[in-house]
Amino acid sequence: MKRLVLCVEGQGECASVPILVGKLMSLLPSELQSSLFVDGDAIRVGGVEKITGRRRADFERYLRVAAGRKKIGAVLVVLDADADTIEEEPFCHVRVARLLAERAKQAGAGKMFSLAVALLRQEYESFLIASAGNFPSLRPEAEPIPPDVEQAPRGAKGWLDRNLVGGYRSVPDQMELTRSLNDWSAARALKSFCRLERAIRELASVVATGQHVSTPGPVSLFTAPVG
Repeated sequence: MKRLVLCVEGQGECASVPILVGKLMSLLPSELQSSLFVDGDAIRVGGVEKITGRRRADFERYLRVAAGRKKIGAVLVVLDADADTIEEEPFCHVRVARLLAERAKQAGAGKMFSLAVALLRQEYESFLIASAGNFPSLRPEAEPIPPDVEQAPRGAKGWLDRNLVGGYRSVPDQMELTRSLNDWSAARALKSFCRLERAIRELASVVATGQHVSTPGPVSLFTAPVG
């Protein structure tokens, strides 16, 4: 069994994303569940803007740290995609994900280990808002869940803070809400969530065969509509 290392944005995601990825891996076909295990020590990279442009070398540095861990099999990059521009170009999820996957090859992605990039439209909290109907801490007078949380609210943390009993603190509550939730069916209406599930399945599939990929690329099981 090989190690799956996660590269995430902030402190809250360091705690919550390994839990979510572990839950989603447990839903894979049994023959794929034995190919990877989740490394609980996620690498905090600070956001897309922190590993592109003049700081693009930092991305390779983080990946070399990941590649140095024992039994490395794959790296999954899970970052918010709430920026307006990247490297003086309008932000496009597919373009930026492919850019990162291509640059990751300089650190051995596709040869020494597999890599997938999953950019989340808006924020990780969008998954939580979509699933809020399953939270016992949702206020009885809560605002209606937005019809398209990948477009709005832009400040997803604020929506949770207003509508959960006791408010929302991103570091402890993101982890606890992720841990408590077993029904992610509502989140599957989100393109980002489906993209994350496909990335996990693709990594498990290629590692099980002993092959390596760096995805998304020009042709990939992970392709999605531009934008």
